[in-house]
Amino acid sequence: MQNLFPKIRRTLLKALVPEFYWPIKVNLDGVNVPVRGMPLNFGTKHWLKHGEYEQDERILIKKVLKPGLKVLEMGGSIGVLAQIIGEKVGPKGRVISFEASERLVEISTKMWPPLPQLQRVKGFVFPVNNGENIFVGQFQTAGSELDGRGIWELRDGMPGNAWDFRSIRRDFDFDPEILIVDIEGGESIFNVVPPDFPDSLQSIIMEFHPHLYGTDGQARLEEKIVESGFRLEDRSGQCALFVRA
Repeated sequence: MQNLFPKIRRTLLKALVPEFYWPIKVNLDGVNVPVRGMPLNFGTKHWLKHGEYEQDERILIKKVLKPGLKVLEMGGSIGVLAQIIGEKVGPKGRVISFEASERLVEISTKMWPPLPQLQRVKGFVFPVNNGENIFVGQFQTAGSELDGRGIWELRDGMPGNAWDFRSIRRDFDFDPEILIVDIEGGESIFNVVPPDFPDSLQSIIMEFHPHLYGTDGQARLEEKIVESGFRLEDRSGQCALFVRA
């Protein structure tokens, strides 16, 4: 019953708002984002139409993004931010974007033409170096189509099913210089597994979710990032930018 109202609301909005109401495309940070005809709900199209989609991340990434950089995105959603970053880093840069939701990966594949420097990967991922025992047993998708959340646990002595920095380096030969994290509370993994960020990493943009662990919980997570060799540089909304100290 708890999840019934959002589903009814989405169905009604889709029926009442004609598709021609939406723009064919919008321009976000120099990248044309298709809207009309895309399999997105009312809220997502509304954010896109008004330029509010991933606004906090977009504000912060402008402070550190340069052509030629290597960027790792954890939580790619429908791929808007990854496409913007891919365009900005250019052919000499490289972007890998992980997304756990099969539906969102399908949407992003439909929305975007391929970029040689951008690779989209379906799978669970965590911003730690020693995550080989992290196992995600459930993926909750209640609420917005964009807020799927993996329910994880540590299984000592047993292999997990998520990527971490070590396996990304192994499987993709990739050492990121910028890390962007929006994994719907998965950042709380820092409470049990130290971040141990790779030496190549110079900037971190992380979206926090204090509705899941409280403001005190967010402060503890930020402290762990600072203790690992970064300083808090800026904030926008629930997102924070950390740079190498």
